[in-house]
Formats: sequence, structure tokens, C-alpha cells
Amino acid sequence: MARPDKQAVLLIHGIGEQRPMDTLRGFVRAVWTTDASLRYRNVGAGVYSKPDEVSGSYELRRLTTARSRASVRYPDGLRTDFYEFYWAHLMQGTTLGHVWNWMKQLLFRRPQDVPPALRGAWFLLIGLLLGAVYVAAQPMLPAFLQVLALPVWMTSVGGLLLSSLVVPILTSIAGDAARYLDASPANIGRRQAIRAKGVEILNKLHACGEYERIIVVGHSLGSVIGYDLLTYAWPDYAGQGDKQRPQPVLDELEDDVVAGALTRDAYQAQQRDLLDELQDDGVPWLVTDFVTLGSPLAHAAVLLAADEDDLCQKQEERELPTCPPTLEPVGGASRFSYTPRDAPHRQLHHAAVFGPTRWTNLYFPAKVLVVGDLIGGPLAPVFGSGIRDLKVRTSLLGGLLSHTRYWTLESDAEPGAHVEALRAALRLLDAEQGEGCEGGTSA
Repeated sequence: MARPDKQAVLLIHGIGEQRPMDTLRGFVRAVWTTDASLRYRNVGAGVYSKPDEVSGSYELRRLTTARSRASVRYPDGLRTDFYEFYWAHLMQGTTLGHVWNWMKQLLFRRPQDVPPALRGAWFLLIGLLLGAVYVAAQPMLPAFLQVLALPVWMTSVGGLLLSSLVVPILTSIAGDAARYLDASPANIGRRQAIRAKGVEILNKLHACGEYERIIVVGHSLGSVIGYDLLTYAWPDYAGQGDKQRPQPVLDELEDDVVAGALTRDAYQAQQRDLLDELQDDGVPWLVTDFVTLGSPLAHAAVLLAADEDDLCQKQEERELPTCPPTLEPVGGASRFSYTPRDAPHRQLHHAAVFGPTRWTNLYFPAKVLVVGDLIGGPLAPVFGSGIRDLKVRTSLLGGLLSHTRYWTLESDAEPGAHVEALRAALRLLDAEQGEGCEGGTSA
């Protein structure tokens, strides 16, 4: 049976009032259309808009490229299908109450429980909240406490104007994060709908038989969703191997992880070899790469757990997968694989998705709150040393408020170091790490 000659890229958008395909078209322009290094001179730079047969939505299309140039792994090149996992329509009905319930959990905590990268923003929000309460309470305060001495009508009008501007922003933008990240009863249905749909799409991409590999890309809250999709989809694939044979790559990788003998480059190279070995053994997993952009997972101790101790416990209990995967004692050794009863071969445990799947994370370092990207940050200190963190930079607006600029071109001819780093992280030619990622600096 001939190997498929295509790969799929599944892009997961972030928060906000997103419109179907807007995010995907800009992304494809940055990583394919304007990147001449991916194709031969006689190959067109355009894409074909074709029906999206995996999402079930008539609002979405898949964008298909021509064949890429050859690489060591793919001497005949590959075509790429770009898909968008559009979930904004599944997050409707958000109220200010949803946002406030989430913000209370974030704001009302001890300063030492706030990650250092967020502490400045935390103090600022506390100050703004206290200031807003003070201004609203002005008419009810004694005269000597009314510093502003505003008339009642002015306070009322100001409150109406403020609420008409702030409330829609909070519910349409912060509301997405509030409802997805807060596991309160009012949000469970929305979280379940988004995750179930995303896993369904990922499974369809695997099952269709058209793809040699799959790349999952998540921006902002989309990176958290992508992390969840991989977490929930992986266990169904991990145990599907049906061939009995030695597993030397797995043996070597586990030994090297235990010994701490791997650089990130070496680890990611062995991850690709491990996936090849698993597929030879009958494991049908196709996700070679997970790429996160401006990921709030950098603040997982606040967003996914009560504090750092709680986060570590969830990782040790294999509730939250790490990279490399969590090791545990097996037969007198430390392993992230085991041999199930009556199974033909050893298999990776249910939280070992980042054994065969490489994880690369891009972020703009944050400075003075408004320069760079306060939402994103390095992930290796939080989820494991196997993650390749790339600090990126851009000249757009002098680096101000860069959270939404990870694939914004500085120009067609000079896309910018951040876009170059993104192109290399995607590995559309499936090249080794040493051949790319010039635009970013490893953290």
C-alpha cells in the first residue's frame, strides 16, 4: 500500500469574536504562500480552497497547497491541507457572572501564589478593581472621603458608558477563557462540547487515510484546547499496536530520559524515531508536532491548578501530560511504558503523548506589561525540558501588544524573525531541528 503524500495542519484559534477562516487564511499566507523555500520555482504559491469534510461545518474550508520541494524524509515532497478547528460558536451565552466567578479565583489569592511573570499585572488589576469600587461608591461616601467630588449624574453616566464598553469586551474576549478554564458546573457543557468536537476532528484526520503526518497548532487559548485534544485523543491510539518485535528506540529514549542525557535537539530527533517505531508496531498515531503560540499554559499553576504544588501533583498523577512523559517504576526501572496483560508488546502509558509528539513553543518575552506578550511565556519550566521554547521578536509597533502577531508579516520580502521561527517550528518538510528555527532563540 502506497504511503499518503499529504500532511494536515490543524490550526486552533484563540479567544475573541473570531470569524470562520479569517485566522486560517492569514496563517497560511505567512507559513506557505510567502515562503519560497518550501517549493520549487515552477510550483505556484497559491492554495486551493476545497470542502472541509472533517469539521462538518459549511462555514469552513480546507486550504490545499501544491507539492512541496523534496526533503530527506519525503523525496517526492508533500502537499499540505490546512484546517481550522473553529470553536467560537460553541462558546455562546457568556455573561458577566461567568467572568466574575473566574476572576475571583485569579485575583483573590496571596501574592506569593501568583507566578512572578504575572505578579505585576495582578497588582495592577487589584488596583484598578479597588479604584473602580471607590469611584462607584463616591456618592455614598462622607464628603471628606469624596476626593473626586463628582456629582451623582456624572458618576451614573460614567458608569453606564464604562459598562457599555467594558462588559462586551469582558464577555466576548475574557469570557472565552473564563468559561473554558473554569470547571464550574455552568461551564462543563461548553468545555465538553469543544473538547468532544476537537477530538472528533482529530480522529477523522487519522481515520481518513489521506495523511502521512498531522501538525497541531494552537494560539492563545487555542493552545490549551490543543493540549487537551492531544491528552484525550492519545490513549485510544497508544494501545492499538499489534506486532511483537524489539523496541530499541523506546528502550534507548527511556534510558536517556532517566539519565538526563538528552539535549532538546536530541530528544526531539528521538521522538520522531520513536513515532516511526510505534507506527511500524501498528500504533496509528500521526501527530508529529504540537506548536503553541502565546500560550497561557505558561501560567498553568494558576489556570489549571490551585498552585504550583497542585500542578506538580496533577502531573505526577499523569492527569496533565508532560514532555518528556512522567516516569514511574516498572520492573525495577523508571519507564513511561509498560506491558499490559496479554498484550503483544510494550505500550506507552496514557499520559505519554509527548513521547512521540514533539512540542515547540513560541513566545514574545513580556516587558512592562504592554511590550511583548504577557499571556504567553516559556513552557519548559512548567511542562518539561523536552519542550523547545523559542523567544521571538518583531519590529511591528515596536513590539507593543504582540499577542496576536505570531504570523503577522512585517513584509512579504522580510517576514520578520517571529514568522521565520514559526515556519521552522512547523517543519513542513519534516526536517531535523538543526536545519531550521533560525528566527527564534531557544530559552
